[in-house]
Amino acid sequence: MTTITLTIDGKEVKGEQGDTILEVCKRNGIDVPTLCHFDGLAERGLCRMCLVEAKGERGFVPACTTEARDGMEVTTENEKLTALRRANLELLFSEKNHFCMFCEMSGDCELQNLAYRYGMDHVRYDYSWPKLPVDATRKYFLFDQNRCILCRRCVRACEELAGHGVLGLKDRGPKTLVCADLDYTFGESTCVSCGTCLQVCPTGALVDKKSAYLGREIHFDRTKSACTFCSVGCGIEILTRDGLPVRIEGDWEAEPSHGILCVAGRFEPLYEARKRIKHPMARCGSSLVEVSWEEALSLTAEAIKGVGGPSAVTGIISPRATNEAASAFKRLFDENAHSTTPPKTTAGDGKLSDIEEGDWIFIAGADLDEEFRVVSSFVKRAVNRGAKAAVSGSAGERVDKKAAKILAEDDVAGLEKLIAESERPVFVWGPATHPTVVKYLQGLKNKIKQIGLAAGANNRGLEKAGINPLCESSTREALYLLIADDVVSCEIEEKARKAKTLIIQSSYINEIAERADVIFPSPPWFERSGTYTNTEGRLCRLNRACKHPKGALSDEEIVDAVRRLLR
Repeated sequence: MTTITLTIDGKEVKGEQGDTILEVCKRNGIDVPTLCHFDGLAERGLCRMCLVEAKGERGFVPACTTEARDGMEVTTENEKLTALRRANLELLFSEKNHFCMFCEMSGDCELQNLAYRYGMDHVRYDYSWPKLPVDATRKYFLFDQNRCILCRRCVRACEELAGHGVLGLKDRGPKTLVCADLDYTFGESTCVSCGTCLQVCPTGALVDKKSAYLGREIHFDRTKSACTFCSVGCGIEILTRDGLPVRIEGDWEAEPSHGILCVAGRFEPLYEARKRIKHPMARCGSSLVEVSWEEALSLTAEAIKGVGGPSAVTGIISPRATNEAASAFKRLFDENAHSTTPPKTTAGDGKLSDIEEGDWIFIAGADLDEEFRVVSSFVKRAVNRGAKAAVSGSAGERVDKKAAKILAEDDVAGLEKLIAESERPVFVWGPATHPTVVKYLQGLKNKIKQIGLAAGANNRGLEKAGINPLCESSTREALYLLIADDVVSCEIEEKARKAKTLIIQSSYINEIAERADVIFPSPPWFERSGTYTNTEGRLCRLNRACKHPKGALSDEEIVDAVRRLLR
């Protein structure tokens, strides 16, 4: 890149050819106020807060859309700019109801912060304040048009980052409003509740219902971790207060999704309705009673010895368990350790980021809309930018609508023809891919980018630990189930009902707990630490956001303690 030299506020600074004035300022630690700007979104120059004075330019220019030139002299702050920015803020405050004392974002609002920054202690204009609707039809968040400043961040993020393209504008002039689809409520629209719009909103227009009015940013603790609800392994930040998780946000800096989440990662974990298991329990007659950790571990060891040791027990582990728990489980049960997920999908040599670079994206064997929602965002975002998608069978209704070609699930000839015509093909395939297509892909190894989607959150980690999928012939009358915070499948439930000896590690009471001989409390997602291996083979770090209950053990500590007692 060609380096350019500018003078900004009397100081000589460096930038790169093609940078905007705002980008040069950011590179050099110069703070220029913005409202419509958000890193990663296309610039629109809507809010006019970043207007600056550039020598030789006619009038003031928006820093976010004006290209910096070598030798340019720029002023970002003076009396004229301060007066102009204050006037812009007054207009925004007069246009809609921004009385901060009633707004959930008070104290964390970008609009409010700028009002303080520019000394806006009154509004010279009449208040218009039309009565606008509050859309609370979505389960997890609401949209208050009265707080919206029409920065269009949410509209651009929905299209450019999440790829859904649900949000837009209706009407013109002072009647302009953000709307979903063709002016439906959020609840009636094609919104998938990914929450991207919520995280980019600078005011209190989009509000998370769960954490609303629970405190300002300074009251929350933030912990960077990884989502454990599918194998993509999105980076997240868990916001907690008083030892409880209250909000989940995407981590803009983390691979592979750079802040994009889905409803299963952002909202659903906070609405857990199952009853938490906090203490070990053991069977006493026909009921379960709380026991000490020592007693529960001793009873488990005795039960395993009583049936002939670990070789006589089938160990079944959920892919929600960490790599560390999987290694401990394998040490205990060796060849009798099995996972709850279907046969493995080869990882391939591609990364999810390769989808951004492909001119044709091929999808097979996975419902991206339901199973891998963030991958759905990757594909739709690529199509929005000009790529084409081809689907074998179906990849989910929303992805299918974006596809340029829909092929039969075993149409290898059709795939071969399209791949031959493409310059940068990327193939994304899941566990349900037709065997003939799998065989075809094996022949293309190292010839095109392939991304295999693992069925379980940490299935790659379980595979690396040598834990194979459960099969009918591997089931014994004694079962040890490490369920973690997973949901018990009908298949596992049926096996548990037939077991004569049943040990469970679970975060929540489930359908088979009433039949257990011993139950250990497993840490849920916000109390878990360790590592996951995502579908690409990338190691993801899980960090505990909340403390364990007093005396509680991690999954691997429980399994290792049982193993020590069996020596």
